[in-house]
Amino acid sequence: MQTCIIIEDERHAALFLQEQLAQVAPDMQVLAMLESVEEALVKLPALRPDLVLADIQLEDGLSFTIFERLQWRGPVVFITAYDAYAIRAFKINGIDYLLKPCNEAELAAAIRKYRQQAGVLSQETLLNLLKTAQMARPAFKERFAVQLGARIWSVPVGQVGYFYFSNRVTYLVTLDGQRLPMHDSLDAISAEVDPALFFRVNRSYLVQHGAIERIESHAGRNILLMLQPASPEGSVAVSKDRIAEFKSWLNR
Repeated sequence: MQTCIIIEDERHAALFLQEQLAQVAPDMQVLAMLESVEEALVKLPALRPDLVLADIQLEDGLSFTIFERLQWRGPVVFITAYDAYAIRAFKINGIDYLLKPCNEAELAAAIRKYRQQAGVLSQETLLNLLKTAQMARPAFKERFAVQLGARIWSVPVGQVGYFYFSNRVTYLVTLDGQRLPMHDSLDAISAEVDPALFFRVNRSYLVQHGAIERIESHAGRNILLMLQPASPEGSVAVSKDRIAEFKSWLNR
């Protein structure tokens, strides 16, 4: 029986991955689920798994640090929330890189590749991956400057509840209820903010996770969001073609 460990700082994501693994590789034994770089540095050498499934971004750093410091020679499948461009940049060896949330087919393909190739990541490869990850990490907007007349507001992204477009004007709404008109389009703003925090639920709304007060699902076909502060429409509908992606975003 082959063995593996899961390195993932989000407990629900680790358990979900374990369930998927049980479906696609029931003969693979999960020895442990580790939550941090620090924990993995201590426990990985003693566990000595055949395969490691590792998230890239952990709460206390990049998982590449683990393999670099331990000079780990075993195969690793990296799991990442990076976009497709970063993932392509990472593909410089025979082991796969899965985009969160990965599905069973993708995980099964990664396990097959591991078993067929028995790929080994060298320290040099891991160092290259670390450099690539640092270069590929996008620089997201940290604050927005909004001018009204002679006054300028500098609003940190963490204080933004959502953006919306109405009557040819884009508005920034803060978590404390300020509504500020902007010159930027929603398309431009969407490209500047962290997609882990913000989601474009429809053509008119770009919502920050912390501003979602309640979610209502109607027969699985419609999803309505109640925002805080409340939106001018009262509730905001998630576009039907974005529902699946929205649910994945919620579970990220």
